[in-house]
Amino acid sequence: MLNLLCDFASVMKTIGYVLLAFIILMFMVLIHETGHYTAGKILGFKINEFAIGMGPKIFSKKKKNGEIFSLRLLPLGGYCAFEGEGEDNKNPKAFNSQKPWKRLIVLFSGAFFNFVSAILIAIITFAAYGETVVAVNNVYGYSPEANRQLQSGDLIYKVNGKRVYMLDSLSRYLTDGEMSVVVLRPKTQDGTTLYEQVTLDGITQKQFYSATLTKAEGNFSSNGRTLKAGDTLYKFNGEYIDEQGELERLLRTAEGEITLTVTDGSEFFDYHVHKSDFNGALVAEEQAYKGLGMSVHYEKYKFGFGEVLLRVVPYCCEVGMLVLRTLGGLLTGAVGVESVSGPISTIAMTSEIVATGFGNVLMLIVLISVNLAVFNLLPVPALDGCQMVFVLIEWIARRPINRKVQSYINGIGLVVLIVLMLLVDILKL
Repeated sequence: MLNLLCDFASVMKTIGYVLLAFIILMFMVLIHETGHYTAGKILGFKINEFAIGMGPKIFSKKKKNGEIFSLRLLPLGGYCAFEGEGEDNKNPKAFNSQKPWKRLIVLFSGAFFNFVSAILIAIITFAAYGETVVAVNNVYGYSPEANRQLQSGDLIYKVNGKRVYMLDSLSRYLTDGEMSVVVLRPKTQDGTTLYEQVTLDGITQKQFYSATLTKAEGNFSSNGRTLKAGDTLYKFNGEYIDEQGELERLLRTAEGEITLTVTDGSEFFDYHVHKSDFNGALVAEEQAYKGLGMSVHYEKYKFGFGEVLLRVVPYCCEVGMLVLRTLGGLLTGAVGVESVSGPISTIAMTSEIVATGFGNVLMLIVLISVNLAVFNLLPVPALDGCQMVFVLIEWIARRPINRKVQSYINGIGLVVLIVLMLLVDILKL
């Protein structure tokens, strides 16, 4: 009976997390549509309905000016319906009767509100819970001597004078030749961890070759940990594996038992295997990479409030640029479909993060808000960006594209967009 009660409580908790995930996503949709609504009201557009959700109405209220505020059954999206949207309407307050610059402002305001909300929530999150920053895990023994100035626990603050906000910005700031890296180095004083700025000069990157296990079958264990696919081979009988063809050379000259030192990025483990195990039980793949010869992870750090104010806007811009680079990578094939999420996987991910604490929820809201802002401005049918393109063409050509053609393009685009988003989730199953 107790087990049944525990299982029921666990199921109800999971349902609660999923409901909270929906509420979070709908909150961001509310911000987006509020942007359209606010700009429309200020610029004198006639608004027929402001709706949160899709499908049948479950609540609605009509104001004296005729505007309807409604809550709809399906917690997926929402809209701000303007008079005469998608058609030519003689009402001077209708959407398409307004000047092009006004329409552009209204269309842009949804994404703008999302981005501004991301900045405001980021300020609260960074000030109250700290910012997620790049920290050094290990500096490998084969890295250039100057790079061994870096220490485990260092927070990467600047590279050549540029602030580092995430791992993506760190990789972009690395240059050929010597670099100056500023780190925040932890030190314990009277039981308290304090951080001091340390400038490290002469840091360089180079080409390395690592060997990663793609297959590990058999009972290979060390201190209770099992050797597994994904582990990086660090040493082979005490010799570093960092040069092209190094593993192949070491295997060719080895005899009998071998001591493999592997790392998961944080810790090192020694395993005793036999040379013959590489004939089937163990398979390693060589990979080339350019870097500093170290592993990193993310860590929370609280900057002073003044520093927080300096960092939030560039941070949100970095997230936005990362979204664009990811989308560009999808088109070129450089980024796999596993790097993006459809509606189902987004809800699942959000519900998981809800369970980890309020600080992480706020950080997720920041990331998704920036995603929504960037995505909605793309010139893709059914999105605000495409509508803005139509308005720009009308402004330049001094006559609109046929309204029915616009409606067909947006309708087909919406269907394709929904199918693609669902397909992303299906391919992840």
